[in-house]
Amino acid sequence: MNRFTLFVFLSWHSLTGQSIQTSLPKTIDSEKTYVFYLHGGIIQDEGIDATSTYFGKYEYTKILETLKNYNLEVISERRPKGTIELEYAKKVSAQINTLMRHSVPVERIIVVGASQGAWITLELANIKKNSKIKYAILGLCNDYNVNYFSKYKNELCGNFLSIYERSDQKKSCETLLNSPFCKSGFKEIALNMGNDHGFLYKPYDEWVLPLVDWIKNEN
Repeated sequence: MNRFTLFVFLSWHSLTGQSIQTSLPKTIDSEKTYVFYLHGGIIQDEGIDATSTYFGKYEYTKILETLKNYNLEVISERRPKGTIELEYAKKVSAQINTLMRHSVPVERIIVVGASQGAWITLELANIKKNSKIKYAILGLCNDYNVNYFSKYKNELCGNFLSIYERSDQKKSCETLLNSPFCKSGFKEIALNMGNDHGFLYKPYDEWVLPLVDWIKNEN
Protein backbone atom coordinates (compact mmCIF):
# COMPACT_ATOMS: atom_id res chain seq x y z
CA MET A 1 0.00 0.00 0.00
CA ASN A 2 1.58 3.29 -1.07
CA ARG A 3 1.05 6.72 0.47
CA PHE A 4 -1.77 7.64 -1.94
CA THR A 5 -3.54 4.36 -1.23
CA LEU A 6 -3.25 5.02 2.50
CA PHE A 7 -4.82 8.47 2.01
CA VAL A 8 -7.74 6.95 0.07
CA PHE A 9 -8.08 4.20 2.68
CA LEU A 10 -8.23 6.65 5.56
CA SER A 11 -10.50 9.07 3.71
CA TRP A 12 -12.94 6.27 2.83
CA HIS A 13 -13.17 5.23 6.45
CA SER A 14 -13.83 8.83 7.43
CA LEU A 15 -16.62 9.14 4.88
CA THR A 16 -18.25 5.90 5.98
CA GLY A 17 -18.45 6.93 9.62
CA GLN A 18 -15.31 5.17 10.76
CA SER A 19 -12.81 7.03 12.86
CA ILE A 20 -9.38 7.23 11.26
CA GLN A 21 -8.07 10.60 10.07
CA THR A 22 -4.76 11.82 8.70
CA SER A 23 -5.43 15.18 10.37
CA LEU A 24 -8.11 16.69 12.57
CA PRO A 25 -11.65 16.07 11.30
CA LYS A 26 -13.49 19.06 9.87
CA THR A 27 -16.20 18.64 12.47
CA ILE A 28 -14.91 18.11 15.99
CA ASP A 29 -17.26 16.29 18.35
CA SER A 30 -16.41 17.14 21.94
CA GLU A 31 -17.98 13.87 23.10
CA LYS A 32 -15.46 11.70 21.26
CA THR A 33 -12.10 10.40 22.42
CA TYR A 34 -9.20 11.47 20.20
CA VAL A 35 -6.08 9.34 19.87
CA PHE A 36 -2.97 10.57 18.08
CA TYR A 37 -0.88 7.57 17.01
CA LEU A 38 2.76 8.47 16.30
CA HIS A 39 4.47 5.60 14.50
CA GLY A 40 8.00 4.26 14.72
CA GLY A 41 10.92 5.63 12.74
CA ILE A 42 10.97 2.90 10.11
CA ILE A 43 7.68 4.19 8.67
CA GLN A 44 9.11 7.69 8.45
CA ASP A 45 12.25 6.43 6.71
CA GLU A 46 10.83 3.74 4.42
CA GLY A 47 7.12 4.40 4.02
CA ILE A 48 3.99 2.64 5.19
CA ASP A 49 5.02 -0.72 3.73
CA ALA A 50 8.25 -0.71 5.73
CA THR A 51 9.64 -4.09 6.73
CA SER A 52 12.46 -4.69 9.18
CA THR A 53 14.97 -7.46 8.58
CA TYR A 54 14.71 -8.34 12.26
CA PHE A 55 11.13 -7.58 13.23
CA GLY A 56 9.14 -8.05 10.03
CA LYS A 57 6.51 -5.76 8.54
CA TYR A 58 5.36 -2.77 10.53
CA GLU A 59 1.59 -3.22 10.28
CA TYR A 60 0.79 0.47 10.46
CA THR A 61 -2.70 0.43 8.94
CA LYS A 62 -3.70 -2.63 10.98
CA ILE A 63 -2.67 -0.84 14.15
CA LEU A 64 -4.84 2.14 13.20
CA GLU A 65 -7.75 -0.14 12.31
CA THR A 66 -7.45 -1.98 15.60
CA LEU A 67 -7.51 1.21 17.65
CA LYS A 68 -10.41 2.58 15.60
CA ASN A 69 -12.45 -0.54 16.36
CA TYR A 70 -12.52 0.47 20.02
CA ASN A 71 -14.63 3.51 19.17
CA LEU A 72 -11.68 5.87 19.16
CA GLU A 73 -11.16 8.81 16.83
CA VAL A 74 -7.70 7.94 15.53
CA ILE A 75 -5.47 10.63 14.02
CA SER A 76 -2.28 9.49 12.34
CA GLU A 77 -0.17 10.25 9.30
CA ARG A 78 3.09 9.01 7.87
CA ARG A 79 5.69 11.60 8.80
CA PRO A 80 7.89 12.72 5.87
CA LYS A 81 11.42 11.38 5.80
CA GLY A 82 13.77 13.67 7.68
CA THR A 83 11.09 15.04 9.99
CA ILE A 84 12.58 16.76 13.05
CA GLU A 85 11.03 15.36 16.20
CA LEU A 86 10.58 18.66 18.03
CA GLU A 87 8.99 20.34 15.02
CA TYR A 88 6.49 17.52 14.63
CA ALA A 89 5.69 17.72 18.34
CA LYS A 90 4.85 21.39 17.81
CA LYS A 91 2.46 20.40 15.02
CA VAL A 92 0.63 17.92 17.25
CA SER A 93 0.58 20.52 20.03
CA ALA A 94 -1.28 22.91 17.73
CA GLN A 95 -3.79 20.17 16.86
CA ILE A 96 -4.38 19.51 20.55
CA ASN A 97 -4.96 23.22 21.08
CA THR A 98 -7.64 23.08 18.38
CA LEU A 99 -9.37 20.17 20.10
CA MET A 100 -9.32 22.03 23.39
CA ARG A 101 -10.77 25.15 21.76
CA HIS A 102 -13.64 22.95 20.61
CA SER A 103 -14.29 21.91 24.22
CA VAL A 104 -12.81 18.42 24.01
CA PRO A 105 -11.87 17.55 27.61
CA VAL A 106 -8.14 17.03 28.00
CA GLU A 107 -8.85 13.64 29.58
CA ARG A 108 -10.15 12.51 26.18
CA ILE A 109 -7.02 13.56 24.32
CA ILE A 110 -4.48 10.74 24.12
CA VAL A 111 -1.12 10.53 22.39
CA VAL A 112 0.30 7.08 21.69
CA GLY A 113 3.93 7.07 20.61
CA ALA A 114 5.88 4.03 19.42
CA SER A 115 9.70 4.15 19.44
CA GLN A 116 10.61 7.35 17.55
CA GLY A 117 6.97 8.35 17.94
CA ALA A 118 7.43 7.98 21.70
CA TRP A 119 10.37 10.39 21.55
CA ILE A 120 8.08 12.91 19.83
CA THR A 121 5.46 12.22 22.49
CA LEU A 122 7.83 13.24 25.28
CA GLU A 123 8.85 16.34 23.35
CA LEU A 124 5.13 17.11 23.16
CA ALA A 125 4.60 16.54 26.89
CA ASN A 126 7.40 19.01 27.56
CA ILE A 127 5.72 21.57 25.28
CA LYS A 128 2.19 21.17 26.61
CA LYS A 129 2.96 21.05 30.34
CA ASN A 130 -0.57 19.79 31.00
CA SER A 131 -0.74 17.07 33.63
CA LYS A 132 -4.14 15.79 32.47
CA ILE A 133 -3.26 14.83 28.89
CA LYS A 134 -2.66 11.10 28.51
CA TYR A 135 0.57 9.90 26.90
CA ALA A 136 1.35 6.26 26.12
CA ILE A 137 5.05 5.50 25.61
CA LEU A 138 5.90 2.28 23.75
CA GLY A 139 9.46 1.01 23.41
CA LEU A 140 11.51 4.14 24.15
CA CYS A 141 13.56 4.06 27.32
CA ASN A 142 17.13 2.97 26.77
CA ASP A 143 19.97 4.68 28.64
CA TYR A 144 20.56 7.31 25.95
CA ASN A 145 16.92 8.36 25.69
CA VAL A 146 16.41 8.45 29.46
CA ASN A 147 19.55 10.54 29.90
CA TYR A 148 18.41 12.95 27.17
CA PHE A 149 14.99 13.58 28.68
CA SER A 150 16.17 13.57 32.30
CA LYS A 151 17.01 17.26 32.04
CA TYR A 152 13.28 17.87 31.45
CA LYS A 153 12.15 15.30 34.03
CA ASN A 154 10.18 17.72 36.17
CA GLU A 155 8.65 19.40 33.11
CA LEU A 156 7.35 16.27 31.40
CA CYS A 157 3.73 16.81 32.39
CA GLY A 158 0.94 14.34 31.82
CA ASN A 159 -0.76 11.09 32.74
CA PHE A 160 1.68 8.45 31.51
CA LEU A 161 1.46 4.81 30.48
CA SER A 162 4.72 3.05 29.63
CA ILE A 163 4.71 -0.30 27.82
CA TYR A 164 7.90 -2.18 27.09
CA GLU A 165 8.99 -5.69 26.16
CA ARG A 166 11.46 -7.38 28.53
CA SER A 167 13.53 -8.78 25.63
CA ASP A 168 13.89 -5.31 24.05
CA GLN A 169 16.90 -3.08 24.69
CA LYS A 170 14.43 -0.27 25.38
CA LYS A 171 12.99 -0.97 28.80
CA SER A 172 11.42 0.72 31.82
CA CYS A 173 10.65 4.45 31.86
CA GLU A 174 9.97 4.50 35.60
CA THR A 175 13.02 6.54 36.60
CA LEU A 176 12.02 9.18 34.06
CA LEU A 177 8.25 9.34 34.39
CA ASN A 178 7.34 8.13 37.88
CA SER A 179 7.70 11.36 39.81
CA PRO A 180 5.26 13.73 41.55
CA PHE A 181 6.26 16.74 39.49
CA CYS A 182 3.59 17.80 36.98
CA LYS A 183 2.23 14.27 36.55
CA SER A 184 -1.27 13.07 37.33
CA GLY A 185 -0.48 9.39 36.88
CA PHE A 186 2.08 6.78 35.92
CA LYS A 187 1.52 3.14 35.03
CA GLU A 188 3.97 0.72 33.48
CA ILE A 189 3.47 -2.67 31.84
CA ALA A 190 6.31 -5.08 31.12
CA LEU A 191 5.53 -7.63 28.40
CA ASN A 192 7.03 -11.11 28.11
CA MET A 193 6.47 -11.85 24.42
CA GLY A 194 10.10 -12.53 23.56
CA ASN A 195 9.96 -10.59 20.29
CA ASP A 196 12.26 -7.70 21.20
CA HIS A 197 11.34 -4.32 19.63
CA GLY A 198 9.00 -6.17 17.27
CA PHE A 199 6.23 -6.08 19.87
CA LEU A 200 5.17 -2.66 18.59
CA TYR A 201 5.20 -3.64 14.90
CA LYS A 202 1.81 -5.33 15.09
CA PRO A 203 -1.43 -4.72 17.01
CA TYR A 204 -0.82 -7.51 19.51
CA ASP A 205 -3.46 -7.92 22.19
CA GLU A 206 -0.69 -7.89 24.78
CA TRP A 207 -0.24 -4.13 24.40
CA VAL A 208 -3.45 -3.05 22.67
CA LEU A 209 -5.86 -4.34 25.32
CA PRO A 210 -4.16 -2.71 28.33
CA LEU A 211 -3.68 0.46 26.31
CA VAL A 212 -7.38 0.70 25.45
CA ASP A 213 -8.37 -0.12 29.03
CA TRP A 214 -6.10 2.68 30.27
CA ILE A 215 -7.49 5.12 27.68
CA LYS A 216 -11.06 4.43 28.67
CA ASN A 217 -10.74 3.99 32.43
CA GLU A 218 -7.72 5.89 33.74
CA ASN A 219 -8.55 9.46 34.75
